[in-house]
Amino acid sequence: MKYLNYILLCLSLFFTSNTFALEQKYHESVLPVITAFKTHDKTAIAAHIRYPLKRQYPLPDIKNEAEFITRFDEVFDEELVGVIASSNIDTDWDSVGWRGIMLNNGVMWVDTDGKVIAVNTQNSTEQAHAEKLIAQDKQSLHLSINTFEEPVLDWKTASYRVRVDNLGDGNFRYASWSIDKSPSDKPDIVLINGDITFEGSGGNHHYTFKNGRYSYVLHVTIIGCDTSSLGWLEVYKDDKQLLFEDVVSKG
Repeated sequence: MKYLNYILLCLSLFFTSNTFALEQKYHESVLPVITAFKTHDKTAIAAHIRYPLKRQYPLPDIKNEAEFITRFDEVFDEELVGVIASSNIDTDWDSVGWRGIMLNNGVMWVDTDGKVIAVNTQNSTEQAHAEKLIAQDKQSLHLSINTFEEPVLDWKTASYRVRVDNLGDGNFRYASWSIDKSPSDKPDIVLINGDITFEGSGGNHHYTFKNGRYSYVLHVTIIGCDTSSLGWLEVYKDDKQLLFEDVVSKG
């Protein structure tokens, strides 16, 4: 998907000049992962995944080992399995502080416990699944917002349901409803021409939408700790924060 490719390009450009060779102390975290992929044993690989394994919206996250084995081919095609299995511990992996250990500038991330925490690729099988879900998604939305190139996120906070869509050419659209409404209802707010900003080296980023003196900011957590939320919503009037709410679930 174009949006995912854009994210990976930005991460690659950042990491090209900001990474170092993997320290010896992290080898024991990565080597068992490489070995599992060399065996092509889905059950062995499933044991090295940190659940839930996030997938790009509208794909559902993978919640447990059984689901991972069922959806294995969506995440890992033969090419990616080969890349991981043949990776060089000294030249292809890098430690990026608390965020974890990455393969090939962020294609896959592993934590210091040797668990895969992110896979930032999308193969043709998963893309076909995503396209079916996107078509269903468009049918569920109010007519005023059911045209877009790619959905980016669909979140619920305590008070609101919010979504961001990519309209194409880097034009992001924000729509929100009060939590008691449905996406088939007309949104309470629709804003376009949003900006995306990357935050450091882990892939975390945020979208900013302007409405006069008001700013709506959605922070997206890609790499975080076990207690990190999916993200959070902030609303500002000038520089004064009016709202801060964590994301409680995907839509």
